[in-house]
Amino acid sequence: FSQELRIASSGDRTIDYVAGVYAFWQKIDADAVSIYGSKAASWFLAPAAASPTVAAAALNNYYIHSTSGPEMNSYAVFAEGVWHATPRLDATLGLRYTYEKMTGFFDQTATGNDLSALSTADQAAARALRARFGVANKFESETSDGSVTGRINVSYKATDDILAYATYSRGYKAGGLNLSNINTVGNLAVNPVVGPETIDAYELGLKSAWFDKRLTANLADFWTDDSNYQTTQVNLINNVSSLTNAGKVLSRGVEADLQAQPIEALSLYASATFNDASYTDYKAAPCAIEIRTTATCDLSGRRLPGVSKWAASAGGEFHKATPDIHGAAAEGYVGADYSYRSNFFTTANDSIYSLIPEYGLLNLRAGIRAADGTWDAQVWGRNVSDEDYWLTLAAANTGAISGTLGDPHTWGVTLRVRR
Repeated sequence: FSQELRIASSGDRTIDYVAGVYAFWQKIDADAVSIYGSKAASWFLAPAAASPTVAAAALNNYYIHSTSGPEMNSYAVFAEGVWHATPRLDATLGLRYTYEKMTGFFDQTATGNDLSALSTADQAAARALRARFGVANKFESETSDGSVTGRINVSYKATDDILAYATYSRGYKAGGLNLSNINTVGNLAVNPVVGPETIDAYELGLKSAWFDKRLTANLADFWTDDSNYQTTQVNLINNVSSLTNAGKVLSRGVEADLQAQPIEALSLYASATFNDASYTDYKAAPCAIEIRTTATCDLSGRRLPGVSKWAASAGGEFHKATPDIHGAAAEGYVGADYSYRSNFFTTANDSIYSLIPEYGLLNLRAGIRAADGTWDAQVWGRNVSDEDYWLTLAAANTGAISGTLGDPHTWGVTLRVRR
């Protein structure tokens, strides 16, 4: 359930404003089952973990059933005003107070083969192995927090076609609960409560139009400090994933984009981003699978997963009028789009086996369409150079490396009609 009520100014005022209140409620009932078969010990456990007899007795037919029920309540009040100080100078101030509370429970049962035929020592070893994957477990947890967020923006129009601005904003992401197959006690314990995340973002920018608006050029410099960064961690001993707080993250860089229409029939665009994103404080992080000399690793200074240092795109379209079709104006067109990403990691521990190499993709299209947009017939090709590239890539504790490949070169026809 969600509900928002707001009031906003209308018309031409010296100060424009918007204010309101917001409420949100959500409850989820979840049910999960894990069953381990006769090959589970060979797949999940290193040979040195236990003898084959003990390992098989521990995991073969091991059955885990869990239920969980998170419930969330969120309330907020917000207001923002824009002061038109002069015809060219605007100042914006916005504030929001949010209170959120999340409660939940986790109830798990675990059953397996009888271990009484094993020696006392082997029984203890088998129970220790089972504990890695989950045992009978029941707990309740909750978290609540209130936060003040907002933004300050100053913008100045040097001319009708040039706008400069500066912005500071404070963002917030609520804490959460790990209500899943985790251990809450022992060496492999995971905190069921995930702390809230806060973001301080700074941006300087310039937006401009040139040559009677046939060329637009925008430039932005950004700096983002992220505290209590929420990320997924995977324990390679029992292959259990959970949410955690990774300390601090810094993202800084520059982005630019251009759009041009040198002639009426041709439109072009290009954009590029440099983003230096890294952990600045993540000392007790899970290690990558290739590191076995220590239980935790210091990832401070390492790159943030999922972020390429360089990203760029460019393309355009040329169109030309054709003879009327059934008395309606039409035009033919051809277009191309190219995108590029430099390499990036896909796991939070920056494993070398999760590093996706750089790649670039070229898409082409050609077609004919009604001038009023009521119909469009297009032939297209995606990844026309048949680039081999990965979407995801990671190594499991078994040593197996798996990933998801991107689509190969693909060709097709699309027909659109709008009435």
